[in-house]
Amino acid sequence: MNSRTTNPSAFLSIATSILAAVVMSGCVTDGVESTTGRPLPPEPRDVAPASASSSINAISVLKSQQPMDTTGNGFPNLLGVGVYLFARPYPIPRFADGTLVFSLFPPGGFDLLDPSAGEPLVSWTFGPDMMAGARVENLIGPGYQLSLDLGAVGLSSLEVDSADMVVQFIPTQESDGIVYSSVQRVPFRLY
Repeated sequence: MNSRTTNPSAFLSIATSILAAVVMSGCVTDGVESTTGRPLPPEPRDVAPASASSSINAISVLKSQQPMDTTGNGFPNLLGVGVYLFARPYPIPRFADGTLVFSLFPPGGFDLLDPSAGEPLVSWTFGPDMMAGARVENLIGPGYQLSLDLGAVGLSSLEVDSADMVVQFIPTQESDGIVYSSVQRVPFRLY
């Protein structure tokens, strides 16, 4: 018998041992990074909401891209909006007692420095009861989901192709004052 004869089971055992050693000698990382090489952001933490006594001092308004034509007359008449009220520096919006006023002005017709100078084309007022009925809780947080319908205020069209939407929050507590949102352009034409 030749001493060079190889035992298949011994060869298999050696190969398995080598493969196991290669697999087990993998890389060790000191930290976790994203694919861009930057560290991952910290874990989210719970943030306390603003107290009910904190004054609302900022508004965020999200609107549909453009109004919809629900009447079939060729003029977009219904705009969906979401409103979120903030008591900065708290990062989470909250519900508040008061009134929301939405106004559409001719383009460039609203002056942030003198809000009472211009005359709106149309306005909608949502009092405390209407705001309570429009409350929603979604991914952003507590807010209000509303629809601005020209038909609800007796109009079927506007004489402009676009308008500047301004939102006011008038708190029930007079000492809190009025908060204006930024001016947003709303197109009133079908594409």
